Amino acid sequence: MKRVMLHILSFSLLIPALLFGQEFAKVGTAGAQFLKIGIGGRGVGMSDAYSSVCNDASAIFWNPAGLTHIDNMSVIFAHANWLAGLKYEAAAVVKNFGMGGLVGVSFAYLTSGEIEETTVEQQEGTGRMFDTGDLVVGLSYAKQLSDKFSIGGNAKYIEERLDTEKAWAWAIDIGSLYYTGFNSLRMGMYIRNFGPELKMGGTYTDYDNGSVILDPETLTPQENDYLAYHMPMTFAVGVAYDFFQNNDMYQLTTAVDLLHPNDNVEKLNLGAELVIFNMLSIRGGYVSPFGVLGKEDTEIENRDDAENEYSLKVNNYSQSFSAGLGFNLNIPGMGKAALDYAYTDFGVLDWVHRASLVINF
Repeated sequence: MKRVMLHILSFSLLIPALLFGQEFAKVGTAGAQFLKIGIGGRGVGMSDAYSSVCNDASAIFWNPAGLTHIDNMSVIFAHANWLAGLKYEAAAVVKNFGMGGLVGVSFAYLTSGEIEETTVEQQEGTGRMFDTGDLVVGLSYAKQLSDKFSIGGNAKYIEERLDTEKAWAWAIDIGSLYYTGFNSLRMGMYIRNFGPELKMGGTYTDYDNGSVILDPETLTPQENDYLAYHMPMTFAVGVAYDFFQNNDMYQLTTAVDLLHPNDNVEKLNLGAELVIFNMLSIRGGYVSPFGVLGKEDTEIENRDDAENEYSLKVNNYSQSFSAGLGFNLNIPGMGKAALDYAYTDFGVLDWVHRASLVINF
């Protein structure tokens, strides 16, 4: 228990840094952004306030410590119609081996579909089609260390592909879940996508005002190496609490997650789920659009022109409201299944629809 309390204290000391440490957004400093896309209709319907709530195979993609709630086996299949016509597919399976812990495997794939190629010389299209795709494959392990404390982790292979060029690397996720002993109050913590930089293979030719930049010595097109870029690493602390949990008619779960990404200001996710007769789930949530506690980011335009210089308030997160529904069913001879749907409002961008099927054997 002393180790557990030391663990909680260590993470708690980081909270002030999360609240006040990052004063400006560092958008564009990390790649592999597809790793930030929430997987599973339940967590998305609660606006990603899910680190202390996840309790089935979907926990692989949120907080792997939540896998310890699985009694035997759990699987998830998820689909998302993402922005700009992109498609996102994911699946995971987890097995409980008793004292040996829980082991899971997962994958997620984002694809653009076919895109017509355009070049500087042929801006109306060359007639050639290409596509892009991002892939993550993971191996997970989780174990309950006491009746109140559990841990989990993922080891992941990550690949980004643009036509024929690829970048790949490994990354790890580490999560914990702690039940405080005060009714159902629990705390979840995780760090996701900790790993080395990615770098696209091959070379590219640069242009200046429509003309190829030539090598000054050979007078041939200058070939440049792609620059390396960071993983979208995120640290999060969350709490959740169940109201009316002994009521057979309904149960209300509320959750709050505080996220600290390495490429933006902090954000606060608020979510709730109402379960009626253990069959129907109604969910909703909100993401603070200006960073945590309403903090806005300010950019200065026209710095070199004092007369025309002005400041601009920046909305660092386009995601705002989310909502969703879930239907829980008993499948004779198999177990329990949950069919979940969620939509997210991305403001000036389009709405995003996501659905998932979870089966617990």
